Amino acid sequence: METVNFGELLAQIDVEMQRLGWTREEEREHLKRNYGERSRTLLAYKELLDLLQYLYLVSQPTPTLEEVLIAKINVEMQRLRWTTEQGREHLKENYEKRSLTLLTEVELLDFLQYLISLPTSPLEILIAKINVETERLRQTTEQRQEHLKKNYKKRSLRDLQENKIPIKLE
Repeated sequence: METVNFGELLAQIDVEMQRLGWTREEEREHLKRNYGERSRTLLAYKELLDLLQYLYLVSQPTPTLEEVLIAKINVEMQRLRWTTEQGREHLKENYEKRSLTLLTEVELLDFLQYLISLPTSPLEILIAKINVETERLRQTTEQRQEHLKKNYKKRSLRDLQENKIPIKLE
């Protein structure tokens, strides 16, 4: 059985409380309201972990809508394998702006919806399916690379597409 270090856990809780600027009275009120106790020392280990997670989440800054939209746009651009230049060209043609940070929230949402509406390439779908299957088989990245080198003389699945090599699934 694993040894539990309560001292380290309590120290981490102290750090998060200081980050939030909580007083001992605010801590007691939170503990009473959520755990029915007035002191951390009366909490079980799982309750202390729960408290630490709560404090950590509360202490993190909440992203703005603009930050969330830009992050989602970046994910979609990666999914579509767009380059930065392709993104800039689209912004220039459709919004007359050079950067995502210059778009309004409405324009960001419009651009995100446009990207979401674009289909994923068949190659990306195939690579995703292969990745799922190799994870199911518990195959490491090194094992997959070795398989590709041995059978196709290539290092990655994308290299196969460049030469239009038919993929054999084993």
